[in-house]
Amino acid sequence: MNESLTTSTDADSVSIPPFPDAVTGGSTVLVAGTMDPSRYSLGLRTLCRYGRPDDAALAVTSTESADQTTASYDSICDGDGPSLGLVDTQSERQYLSSLYGPTPTVFTPSTADLERVVIALSELTQTAIPATDSRHLVVRSVTPFLEHAATDRVCNVLQRIEGVRTGDGIGYVGIQYTEHDEETVASLAKLVDGILWVTHGSADELVFEYQSARRFSGSIPAGKP
Repeated sequence: MNESLTTSTDADSVSIPPFPDAVTGGSTVLVAGTMDPSRYSLGLRTLCRYGRPDDAALAVTSTESADQTTASYDSICDGDGPSLGLVDTQSERQYLSSLYGPTPTVFTPSTADLERVVIALSELTQTAIPATDSRHLVVRSVTPFLEHAATDRVCNVLQRIEGVRTGDGIGYVGIQYTEHDEETVASLAKLVDGILWVTHGSADELVFEYQSARRFSGSIPAGKP
């Protein structure tokens, strides 16, 4: 465990530090928090910080609707981030996909329908997301998916969609790790280059600690609840 970083925790108004230098373009990171990383829009902030306006990004949202996600993204990036396409598992407007709006969106029935998530991402990349040198992929939180499917099934889906990220794009997978056992975290760690542990520190701050996935033994590091 190394490269500890802190920031205050005021949801969408919070400013977060960059990923450690070990995280570079073309890498995939498991963002494992004591809270759901979606709460602080960490995946969306990653796009704002490291994506370019001429990049493209795809985000799978499992805790917020497309409208909520778009509002957060616009507020955080202020129009300077990559163009965004969404797979939304949370809205009531299921099946009313919008592939040609400002934010192309495919709605899926629920977080229980993993196959539909795969199809939705394919649909977005083939019809609505512009071809760019770098494309980013953000799965804001896999915790809701793990409530419905076994770990190996979720890992299989993540492996199937990893090709959505291209070039120097960032791959991001969020999880509220305190909701899962060590075996689940270890299985996800095998799919990524590094793990960013996110905890609450003193004075209402978030603490970021980066660890290479190759150095992860399978046990949650000491000091984590």
